[in-house]
Amino acid sequence: MRRSSLLRFAPLVVFAATVWIQSVSAAGPIITSIHPSTVSAGGPAFTLTVSGDRFKKKSRIYWNGSPLDTTRVSSNELTALISADRIATSGAVEITVVRKDATSNVATLTIRDAPTSGYDWTALRAKLQSLVPGTVAGLSLMIARNDETLFAESSGNQTNDTVLPIASSTKMPSGLVILSLVEEGLIGLDEPVATYFEGRIDWPADKAAVTMRMLFNHTSGLSLDAPCLNDRSTTLRDCAQHIAGVPLEFAPGSKFAYGGSSMQVAGYVAEVVTGKKWNDLFAQKIAEPLGLARFTYTSTNNPRIAGGAYSDTNDYTRIMQMFLAGGVAQGKRILSPASIAMMKTDQIAGIPKLRSPGGATLTGYSFGWWHSDSAYLAAQPLPQTIGPELSDQGAFGCTPWIDLEMGYSAILLILDRTSTGTEIWNQIRPLIVEQMMRNR
Repeated sequence: MRRSSLLRFAPLVVFAATVWIQSVSAAGPIITSIHPSTVSAGGPAFTLTVSGDRFKKKSRIYWNGSPLDTTRVSSNELTALISADRIATSGAVEITVVRKDATSNVATLTIRDAPTSGYDWTALRAKLQSLVPGTVAGLSLMIARNDETLFAESSGNQTNDTVLPIASSTKMPSGLVILSLVEEGLIGLDEPVATYFEGRIDWPADKAAVTMRMLFNHTSGLSLDAPCLNDRSTTLRDCAQHIAGVPLEFAPGSKFAYGGSSMQVAGYVAEVVTGKKWNDLFAQKIAEPLGLARFTYTSTNNPRIAGGAYSDTNDYTRIMQMFLAGGVAQGKRILSPASIAMMKTDQIAGIPKLRSPGGATLTGYSFGWWHSDSAYLAAQPLPQTIGPELSDQGAFGCTPWIDLEMGYSAILLILDRTSTGTEIWNQIRPLIVEQMMRNR
């Protein structure tokens, strides 16, 4: 059979929902999905993520035939920041990927009319009121989507401005600082951390293989929670030296063991490579660009990197909304799409878990984010999200989470226990998801 005949009968692959094949070169780029695939007219700027294959260098996302400023995250993921003016009116947009003369299949982005029904939080409000004071003395809850606050209420002994210790909910914001230094080339995630100490501390040979990636994903083998973490009179440097002298629990990189010591060492590395104190570094990289007013590690030279911060719901929401927007806040890029994508990717898959408070519910982990197990989500009361869902719970019950499928963030702020935060989270999640589904 002649080549032209073969091409005429080449199989067409039809993608479900909004993605369909128009024409594709055998060697050209291929789109398998886009996220989001549906947005509301008149909404704010957002990051479009295009997934597929053969996204080589110089591949660009096209919007109705016009090229976009594109970031290549990997060979199977591209991103582009979509400005608000592009989605001012409803309609269908053709999304393609072009590499030289090769054009991908077409994915359709649907811009729907802005929802008229609005959000009805009556059931959620009633549920929260039923929890105070019987379950907790007070609580605050904030829900946001597309950089818009949808729900913000407090009850009991708390107000919307209440600032509380957030314990381990500190980890994800701290991770943002570390990854910003990676982007600047000051730190290599897989470079031995001893490279950066410059003789300032004595780092033993048995810890020579420890990397920054291990430190921020609890796979370093360093001790769980060194006493110096709670010593406000010492320094990050002296605390890191103390941790360096404690025997390893296991060979670096071989297991996952949740704790705080490893991130403390990472914080000291950040101080060494920048010449700045951690509090000043956080202010420069995160707090000031996002306009945070109350988030603080407190005034100390030994801030607890993995669990010493305080926050209100508004500041933490700003951090999560920046994450959901692909690293952008108020038109300013805080973190690259590549770093955001890495924080969405489980860093401990296949690694034995020596000590994990996530159990069978939160089975993945990445730079401060826990990843909800998909089977666990599927077993929750309906209506329910299919995920991915990321969270960063704290010991006093602070429960922040983001739903990548529904595109919203939420933070429950209480002063109690982790288990109480989880209990409330499970009760209110279906009520929130129901409203998100109705207003997609």
